[in-house]
Amino acid sequence: MRSLFLVCLLFGSAWSLPESDLSPTSPAPGNDTSEEPQLPAFSPFSLRDGRFAIGTFAKVNWFQAQATCAAYGYTLVSISSEQDQRSLRNFLFIYARNQQDLMTDPLWTSGTDLASDNNWVWFSKGRALNYRNFQNGLPGYSSDNRHCLGINGINGLWVNEECSQQRYFVCEKRCQFDDDVN
Repeated sequence: MRSLFLVCLLFGSAWSLPESDLSPTSPAPGNDTSEEPQLPAFSPFSLRDGRFAIGTFAKVNWFQAQATCAAYGYTLVSISSEQDQRSLRNFLFIYARNQQDLMTDPLWTSGTDLASDNNWVWFSKGRALNYRNFQNGLPGYSSDNRHCLGINGINGLWVNEECSQQRYFVCEKRCQFDDDVN
């Protein structure tokens, strides 16, 4: 069965918001006792056949990308099949090709080997990478702190990056889950 999912491409604005634009996790004005960064407001709009949506965000590290997606009911994208790969690449090509900054750096996905070097998993699914599309066929060595997976917006190839790098990111909301365990 085909998997239908929403993909949110997140790029643009600043990480913190003015006090008037409170996010769901922000305290009321004057009651800011939290030291956590505020999440940007999330307001995706549907494009095409309802499968995809675009929102606006800033470049963030991999952990902030995870938190931002989760705060709004999304997860960082997982690419479980060649079909997922094609859909995401087509989406990026059609809707993001004019965003030069977006297309020159990798975009965060949920892929990581933080738990165990060179044992790559989709963090958002808790599953190993069965489908792979690494640049040069293999991930770079993780011993140099490159434990988080990005996707090149131009060619769709995957690269492992330092999780602290500031990158745009892709969130998704699965409407239907795969029958298999991809």
